[in-house]
Amino acid sequence: MPSYVRSRLLSAREFAISELANLKESDPVFNSSIVEHLRAVVPFEHYGFSGVDLDGCQTGSGILLSTDMPVDMLATFVRERYTSIDPLIQNLTAEQPDLSWFDLPKAVTQAPEVKPMQRLFDDYHIAPRTIFSFWNDRDGLYGTAGFTRRTPFTSDERAVLRWASHRLHADMSQPVLRAFNAQVGLTDSEQKCLELASRGLTSEETGLKAGLSTETVNTYFKSATRKLGARNRSQAIADAIRLHIID
Repeated sequence: MPSYVRSRLLSAREFAISELANLKESDPVFNSSIVEHLRAVVPFEHYGFSGVDLDGCQTGSGILLSTDMPVDMLATFVRERYTSIDPLIQNLTAEQPDLSWFDLPKAVTQAPEVKPMQRLFDDYHIAPRTIFSFWNDRDGLYGTAGFTRRTPFTSDERAVLRWASHRLHADMSQPVLRAFNAQVGLTDSEQKCLELASRGLTSEETGLKAGLSTETVNTYFKSATRKLGARNRSQAIADAIRLHIID
């Protein structure tokens, strides 16, 4: 990817992150009453949602969407790079996307390298965590939802939290993705044509689906390819998928 295009995409990422503060004030999904209603159904102590699938700009789990965990604790967690030793994060996979601290053997949770992280949680009275993770279609981890409680969640409670986590995380992510995509500069029509082409449709077939002439479709392909800094239509589609501009 050309450096000037990557620079623009990184700027779009920063804009999306900066917009998050405004989104939290205006978008209903960030209203704490939604989480409080969930807490009434399945009791938990703390919660946290993070991550947006902008992996083409290496954003991933770096965006904190919503949490009631102590800010100082989270800052220390990031500064000390505890993600790299957190056994919950390290043992999550696309095949095993949900994991609780109670699921892990003591040999893992009491390992010497884990103790500093655990002391941090203990200092802030953070109960054991259960994490629900989100993966893109390339098996890349880009987000999580976590809930804490002193006692294990039952299988039914985990099922409720799993369903709610996916829905809430998706709704929280979408405003950030829209802000990012707006800065990238692709129009709705350009995105639609790329999305249809990603399914293997020709220009003629894309035009029929979108209600456009073949000439107009090709014009959209050319402009989208230029905006993304791609060499051709195929690379533009690949970049759009990687940046989660299209699914």
